[in-house]
Amino acid sequence: MNFRQLEYFLAVANAGQITAAAQQLHMAQPPLSYQIKQLEAELGVTLLNRATTGITLTPAGQLLRDYAQQLVDLRDRADGQVRSLGQGLAGVLSVGVISSSMGATPNAKLRTLTRHYPKVQIRLFEDNTYGLIDRLAKHLIDVAIVRTPFTAPGLASKTLQTESMVAVVPQKYDHFQAATLKVEDLATVPLIVYRRFEHLFQTTFTEKQISPFIACTCDDARTAVQWAEARMGVAIVPRSVAEQATGVTTHVRPIRYQPWRTTLKIVWPADITPSPLVQRFIDSY
Repeated sequence: MNFRQLEYFLAVANAGQITAAAQQLHMAQPPLSYQIKQLEAELGVTLLNRATTGITLTPAGQLLRDYAQQLVDLRDRADGQVRSLGQGLAGVLSVGVISSSMGATPNAKLRTLTRHYPKVQIRLFEDNTYGLIDRLAKHLIDVAIVRTPFTAPGLASKTLQTESMVAVVPQKYDHFQAATLKVEDLATVPLIVYRRFEHLFQTTFTEKQISPFIACTCDDARTAVQWAEARMGVAIVPRSVAEQATGVTTHVRPIRYQPWRTTLKIVWPADITPSPLVQRFIDSY
């Protein structure tokens, strides 16, 4: 099994048809079919369910697709890092980002970096904080932008910004008298909670002996804002997300409660000296 076979297999798996994959690879169909059959013979398993309407992956094929993508990504990263090791002026930078970092990245310095060094390619991988930390541990990405709270002792970090939580309030529920809310004010409205902070919120509600109605939990702060705009409840999200995502049908209300704060950080493996290219990225913040 070699990288060429893996690339052929990934092309077929992603296209869903051998003919379409052959066209994408600029090769004839028979040689491609032969390579896939050779791969199946080497592994001793059937990777594809073949039908007149196309192909689907067997369980073994699904497993190989995941591993093949990781191997190809690692090869590309190794190739890019070796080629740019000298000065960090070129190469591929694999960056993990969370959706709620949209207010902090990309910034002006990063735009300047890519303008001055046009051979620097940035590959973005979107996931939640713990998903990105797992990718760092597996060396699938170089650096990640994540949000506290998290536990990862093996990471070095640089703080980008610390911000408070705010309430995104649709007009339907905007009966608060004060512009700034207290936690107790949230007991009277249905809440849309970003699951990343659900434990923090529930702990606070328990300490204050209040029981707000959690109408919805979600995995993306932007989704929480969208549901608030649809008048499904009041969303509690980091300030930068609210400022970037809110529309004309909602109001952003600060929440006066110091523990409800979160920090965006750049993180990377502490046991690996950043390459010149990674260091340039870190220094751009």
